[in-house]
Amino acid sequence: MTKFIYASLFLLLTACAGNSEKAEKQETETEAVAEAKYACPMKCEGEKTYAAAGTCPVCKMDLQEIAMAETDSTGHAH
Repeated sequence: MTKFIYASLFLLLTACAGNSEKAEKQETETEAVAEAKYACPMKCEGEKTYAAAGTCPVCKMDLQEIAMAETDSTGHAH
């Protein structure tokens, strides 16, 4: 009986650990999507960035997604 309890507890803990890793991965992916920034490839408005894809209001080119490594703490592109 004791072996059954330990085996059940082990399986429960193993299953829960897998779910937390999956949840962390989903949070990371969600944050990456939420932090996506877009900018005009011609830099018509300088370093201005947008939260969503679209077109530049000045030159009408499609905004391009910029990597987060290319932005500083204020959200400006480098």
